[in-house]
Amino acid sequence: MPACPKNRVVRLIGEPLRQLRKDCWQRDRGLCQVCSRGTYWTPRFAGDPEAYDMAHIRVRRLGGDVLSNVKTTCHRCHMREHAGRKQ
Repeated sequence: MPACPKNRVVRLIGEPLRQLRKDCWQRDRGLCQVCSRGTYWTPRFAGDPEAYDMAHIRVRRLGGDVLSNVKTTCHRCHMREHAGRKQ
């Protein structure tokens, strides 16, 4: 990945974003970092609550799309975080 100018947030698209998603899922061994459930890389059906979602730890505009700023979550926990509810 090319160097990023100081104070610029990295925002990935396309193949680099797909690779980040893969690296995140592999690093976390496919386990949701909120509830510890195993996640499915490919959703089994629309809205699958155990499907893999990559969530940002700090908002993307502040932390960027980097491995240290993302975590694996199941779809259920990711939607709860966006709704402002914790488990």
